[in-house]
Amino acid sequence: MSEQFLVTDTHPLIYFFCKNQSRLSTKVLEAFTAATESMTTVIYVPTPVIWELAMLVENNDITISEPFSDWVEGLFEHRAIVPASFEVDTVKHYYGLNYHNDPFDRAIVATALQLDLPLISNDAKMHEHKPCKLFWD
Repeated sequence: MSEQFLVTDTHPLIYFFCKNQSRLSTKVLEAFTAATESMTTVIYVPTPVIWELAMLVENNDITISEPFSDWVEGLFEHRAIVPASFEVDTVKHYYGLNYHNDPFDRAIVATALQLDLPLISNDAKMHEHKPCKLFWD
């Protein structure tokens, strides 16, 4: 694996931290393992990922084993898993990303563009339109 700095989409984060790692590519699993164990890879988690995750938990689409705020705090106890704020400059990158009607996906791509880093995602629309550099296979 050559990338040392990445941004994650929502589904890879869920797959890795909610024990569904078999749904990740080998390359992505190695990146998350490097971030959580050896800290040789840094993975940025965009604020919209956390927001989308909160909505999924609230709607009982996914289950976590502890209160949401505790789960998020535990996530960021891994020093190489880093929150990425959604700021005005990110919105500038968001503007014009019309490949997708999902505002969360567009905001996550905008964060990857803002940071100029590859995005960990297996989203079909992202792979079809390639709005940013993708990291999966």
